[in-house]
Amino acid sequence: MEEPTFNELLERDFSWPKIGNKLFSPGQPAYGAFLAGHAGERLHHLTEGYKLAADLLVEQSEAEVWRRRKLVYPIVFCYRHFLELTLKGMLKEYGSMGSTTPKWSHHRLQDLWRDFRTLLTSLDGDHQDEQGTEAVEQCIAEFAKIDPFSETFRYPTRRKGQPFDVPYEMIDLLQLRDTMQAIENYFMCADSILDSDIAMAPLRAGLVLRPSDR
Repeated sequence: MEEPTFNELLERDFSWPKIGNKLFSPGQPAYGAFLAGHAGERLHHLTEGYKLAADLLVEQSEAEVWRRRKLVYPIVFCYRHFLELTLKGMLKEYGSMGSTTPKWSHHRLQDLWRDFRTLLTSLDGDHQDEQGTEAVEQCIAEFAKIDPFSETFRYPTRRKGQPFDVPYEMIDLLQLRDTMQAIENYFMCADSILDSDIAMAPLRAGLVLRPSDR
């Protein structure tokens, strides 16, 4: 499918801004999207939402090939933001057990990953698949090299006008999607392991009384 011509655009129903138009309103249940009020719930929906948005955009790019040149930018940005929110979410949830906290003020994936690896080690969570951990680390490093500050796929140039250094003229969106799915699976398993470790921590420390001691 090709992009519409100027004349084809003119023949379509054409809307124009009017005084009184609003961008945001409460809406009706049939059309509205509910916003989370609690920070934890909000983080959950944000993380899953950016991943879902990227997946749907990849699907759209497969159905309408001509859109790929436009959709590649929000696709990569959404996947990157999903990674960032996932790491920050893990540090928020489990960081206190490993004397680390999420750094909400920056977007550096490798720094977040370093803190996450430290967390895994301190909570004895590194007993999960070591090969998987190394594979995710390589992917994080790859993403951080292409987009170190979460700007490469949001703006045409750097802040001072320098071009972005992306070593590819084309990106395989299906491979990107499939690899991101594998990474999401890894973090889901890591979350389960860390949650189990925290639940078992009192038992290991001898803080939970046996039934016979009560």
